[in-house]
Amino acid sequence: MNTLDQMLADAQANNRMLTIGQLTEIVKTVSPKEYNSIIIDNAVAVKRYNYCYMNVFTQKIEYKSESRTSVVEPPLEQQIVNLIRQSGGPFVREDETRLVAQMEKAPKFSSDRLFSSTRKKVSEMVNGGRDVNHGYLTLNTEGDKLAAKQPTFIVRSECSVNDCTECKGLGVVPRTNKDGVVFQIECPECKGVRRIGTVSYFTPSIVEKKFDMVRCQEGSIENLKSVIIDNHKGIDPAPVRMVTHFNGIDREDFDEPILPFVDAIRDKTGENAAVIDVYYRIIPCFTFQYRNVLTSEVRTGVLVDPFREPELVLTLESTSRKIFSGVKDGMKNINRFFGSLGKSSGYKEKEDVRRSARLLIAVAVADGKVREEEKQLLTLTIQKMNDLTSGEQRDLLALLGSPDSSFLTDDDFKFHSQTAAEETLARMHEVTEVDGEVSDSEREIIERLRLSL
Repeated sequence: MNTLDQMLADAQANNRMLTIGQLTEIVKTVSPKEYNSIIIDNAVAVKRYNYCYMNVFTQKIEYKSESRTSVVEPPLEQQIVNLIRQSGGPFVREDETRLVAQMEKAPKFSSDRLFSSTRKKVSEMVNGGRDVNHGYLTLNTEGDKLAAKQPTFIVRSECSVNDCTECKGLGVVPRTNKDGVVFQIECPECKGVRRIGTVSYFTPSIVEKKFDMVRCQEGSIENLKSVIIDNHKGIDPAPVRMVTHFNGIDREDFDEPILPFVDAIRDKTGENAAVIDVYYRIIPCFTFQYRNVLTSEVRTGVLVDPFREPELVLTLESTSRKIFSGVKDGMKNINRFFGSLGKSSGYKEKEDVRRSARLLIAVAVADGKVREEEKQLLTLTIQKMNDLTSGEQRDLLALLGSPDSSFLTDDDFKFHSQTAAEETLARMHEVTEVDGEVSDSEREIIERLRLSL
C-alpha cells in the first residue's frame, strides 16, 4: 500500500464516533490509575474534535525580469527578428538561442530610454508567476521536484529591433563647430551600426519551504497543548504530491480528509505554489466531563487518538458544576446513608468505618466491573467519612481499581457494632441496585456479612 492509500485508509479508520460507554471502557483499559481517580459523567455526551497534523513541502517559482538593449550587427539583428517572427509559445529558452549571451557581448546602448518601460512590462507579466502560463515553460527538474538551477526564458513579445534613437538609423549625427559649421560624425551611441536590439527575459528561481502545522476542523479544545497532538503525528513518510503547476501540468488534487485545511496550507505556502507535497494524519479527540474524586472539581477531559494510540488528558480547566445530573437517585441513597450514619454511634469507631467502606467497594467490584454510577456513589461515600484521614481515603479509593473482591479478609466481616454491620448490609444492597442487577459474586459477599450478624 502506497503512502497516499495509507493516509486515506488511516483517516477512514479514525472517522468513528464514541459513545460515553465506549470512551469509559477505553479510559479504564489504557489509564487504569487515572480512571480510579475520576468519575466520568454518563449524562454528558462526548464531543468529537478532528485535529489534523500536516507536514508540508512546497516549491514556489519566483521570477527576476531583465531587458538588454544593445547595438546589433546584421547577424544578431536577424536572429532577433527571426525569434519574433517564429511560431510557438511566448517564451523561448535562452539555451536554445544564445541571444541573451550575445546581447551581453554586444555594445550596450547607453541612452537606454527603451529599457525602463520594457522591463516594467516584463516584470508585470512574470512577477507572481501565475501570469506566466507554465504550460509554455520547460523547467529543469530533479526527480519529481524542480531543480535549483533553472534556464533563462526570452519573452518574444517584448523583443524588438529599432532604428537608433540618437541617429534615427542614419548612422551619423550632426555636430556644429565653433565657427558654426555643421558636419556629420559617426553616431556615438550605435557606432554607425544604426540598429538597436532589445531582448527581454526572465530567470525562474525556486524557493522551497518545509513546515509542520496542526489545525482543528471546527473550533478547538481550550488548553489542549499542541505538543500532545504532535505526539500522535506518527513517523512522517515521504509527503504525497497534492499540487503540480509546472512543465505543462496544472493539477490540484487534495485528499478529502484535508480539504477543510487547504486554505490554512495556502496561507503558509503563499500564492502560486508550483509544488505542494503533504503528509497528514487525522487525530480525533473526544471531550467528556468528569469529577476528581479527591477535589470534587468537575473538569473537561480529553481522550486523544482513541482508535490508534489512546492518550488521556485530565489537566483542562475546571467548570462550576459540582455534581453530575446522572446520579440523582444515587445521591438520594447517599443522603439517606449519611443520615443513618449520623444517628449511629457505632460508625464513630474508625475500624467499623473502614470495614464498611471495604465491603461496599468489594460488592461494587465483585462482578469484575465498576459502573460509573457505583463508582460515584462510593467515592462520595468515602469522601464523607470524616473519621478517615485523606491518606486512608485514597487507599480505599484505590481499591475501586481492583479486578475483584479478593482483597477482603475475615476481619472485614467482624464489626464491633451490630448496628454498624446492619447499616452496612443495607447500604451494600443499595450499591448493588445502582446498576439494576445483582451478580452471584455480589450475593455471596452480602450473604457472608448477613450470616456474621
